[in-house]
Amino acid sequence: MNSLLSRFQAVGRPLLLGLAVLLFSFAALRKTPVEQVKDYYNNHLHQLHSALTRFQEVTYQADTTALRTQFAACRAEYKQLEFAVEYYYPHAASRVNGAALPETEPGEPGEVIPPTGFQVLEEYVYAAPDSRANRDLIHQELDNVLYQIRHLEQQAPYLAFSDAEVFDAVRLNLYRLAAKGISGFDSPAAHASLPEAAVTLKASREVLASFDVPQALTTQLERCAAAVAAPNQDFNSFNRARFLVRFFNPALATLRQVQLQLHIPFVAAKRAVRVDAAGYFVADAFDASFFAPANAAAPTPAVLALGEALFKEPVLSGKAGRSCASCHIPGRAYTDGLKVNSSLLADAGLERNTPTLLNAALQPDQFYDSRVHYLEDQVHAVVSNKAEMGGQLSEAPALLRKKGSYAKLFAKAFINEKQPVTEHNIRRAVATYVRSLVRLNSRFDQYLRGDTAVLNSQEVLGFNLFMGKAQCGTCHYMPLFSGTVPPLYDKTESEILGVPATADTLHPTLDADQGKFLLYGIAHQKHAFKTPTVRNAALTAPYMHNGVYQTLEQVLDFYNKGGGAGMGLNIPNQTLAEDKLGLSTAEQQAIIAFIKALNDTREVAY
Repeated sequence: MNSLLSRFQAVGRPLLLGLAVLLFSFAALRKTPVEQVKDYYNNHLHQLHSALTRFQEVTYQADTTALRTQFAACRAEYKQLEFAVEYYYPHAASRVNGAALPETEPGEPGEVIPPTGFQVLEEYVYAAPDSRANRDLIHQELDNVLYQIRHLEQQAPYLAFSDAEVFDAVRLNLYRLAAKGISGFDSPAAHASLPEAAVTLKASREVLASFDVPQALTTQLERCAAAVAAPNQDFNSFNRARFLVRFFNPALATLRQVQLQLHIPFVAAKRAVRVDAAGYFVADAFDASFFAPANAAAPTPAVLALGEALFKEPVLSGKAGRSCASCHIPGRAYTDGLKVNSSLLADAGLERNTPTLLNAALQPDQFYDSRVHYLEDQVHAVVSNKAEMGGQLSEAPALLRKKGSYAKLFAKAFINEKQPVTEHNIRRAVATYVRSLVRLNSRFDQYLRGDTAVLNSQEVLGFNLFMGKAQCGTCHYMPLFSGTVPPLYDKTESEILGVPATADTLHPTLDADQGKFLLYGIAHQKHAFKTPTVRNAALTAPYMHNGVYQTLEQVLDFYNKGGGAGMGLNIPNQTLAEDKLGLSTAEQQAIIAFIKALNDTREVAY
């Protein structure tokens, strides 16, 4: 017996030791999820470089069909990388796949950056007629893209993913897909938005598979991809409303649930859309405080009560007798119903139409020309404007102290201050009140949250047209439906539409207001104006920066004609495509029905 035991020990111990070594080696060789994601990124970055090189090699020999096939292959490779490039290298992303429009940096408004990247390349690849000069432009633009890709390859060894960042990057990229991808924003000529969306969803599934996520999430993403790639479906016929409700939103909710189950933290970042939100259609997704300055007043009941009182207070305008509420009437969705309000300086109107204050808190720039960032600065600018309110905020505290109720209101609002009735606190209180005017509970919002009975078939068609054929969603980004850019919503775009001076469509003349150009004198910003929200637009007539159109029907007709350029005006820098949209009367009415479904249920029309 002892002999048998001895022989077992002699053989068994080395066997167990070898097995332990084998298991240890296997564990050591098995890469972590983020290491797998890094390999995925490096592989596709290399494949993109190779695809671009092949494209460039055949630039002058291939026929048009072959060129477009090469272009599509390169774009598909980029879409598999987009989640990471946009997240870690946003500047490179803008050079690889930014809009085909000149840009300026906020800190250097005089420095014009020419457009470059896939969207510029797309214009050349789909240009007609083809020519040697066009092939030269394609070759040159491929040089530009390859330069950026080589830069990304040089940075790749230093790129370190984390679990939280991967989930965050994928989520933001899914936001990007829904808000910009399926609208055709970055595929205006190729019309490849749906095939590219399928690639994005496939890439999301592959990246998340590195974390051994539950099958439920994989299935949700596969269903999303199948929905956008369904047979007998094209860009115009795609039912985006159905996709969002039945497939996309459940996938986002599952992504959040899986992240919690895997105990992967959410990134420590303050954003317009809360980092731990189940999607950007849920009721509390947007955080208005993201757009506020560091010294903004907290939205306590006392501060809001003071702010509302000051909003209605004519003392702020001195002897003029105007208040903020004189032009921003709550019952009119905080507009005034006028083409332009009257000026205090002369018997004339103000330069621009009064915009709504609903959801003004959810944008990083204020005024039609985006000249200030914070609502606090907007309050000061309007009150001190001699044509608008004609007041002096420096004199307002003394006037307010004479009205007994304000001493108590200020004391309650700013309880820790010995002398709370100050110019600084006036601005803060009014801004905080305006910041409370966030309205994201329209029937459309309720529909996207699962109550599909609240919209009729015409309204659903209108949304699908808005986000598809009509191209509205390429400038009025979902779900804010303004020019505030997804998925970070940290900047607001301006557009040049060629808005006419009058509603005369037979003999149009361009409105003289030069918009954003008046700030810095940048040529490509002449007649540029901030893209406003169309939420509650049915309550805020008249429309455009000059109030030229009285009805939504007139607005749709203007866009359907291709803006000012489409009506024959000479506007070489118009950013709105001048091609006619070809919308039928029924389609235009459907879009208007959808816009009316964006009215918040707490507001009423007069």
